[in-house]
Amino acid sequence: MRVADFKTLAGEHHIKNVNFVESSCGPMVIEVEFERGQEVVRDLIKDSKGNVITYTNITQAYDVCSRAGVHRANLVQVIPHDEACVGMFAEYHRDAIPLKF
Repeated sequence: MRVADFKTLAGEHHIKNVNFVESSCGPMVIEVEFERGQEVVRDLIKDSKGNVITYTNITQAYDVCSRAGVHRANLVQVIPHDEACVGMFAEYHRDAIPLKF
């Protein structure tokens, strides 16, 4: 989802949740949960080339949301379990902290 699409969905009140997803070993990304028909879909904010936009700090993510008119999000910290012991797929634990700005 591009930033322009995010702004459109926010203006139409179709956004269910916004998550600032932070991995223990990577940059922050913005995940948007929105309604598409009767289902709720998750997508990451991407640039015009389709690459996921990453943020070095929470202030940058706040700015993107504020410009779209969104003032609530969840800070989600993804904590991978020991990758050395997993099989084909890694299991992740997600802790969310609600934010208002």
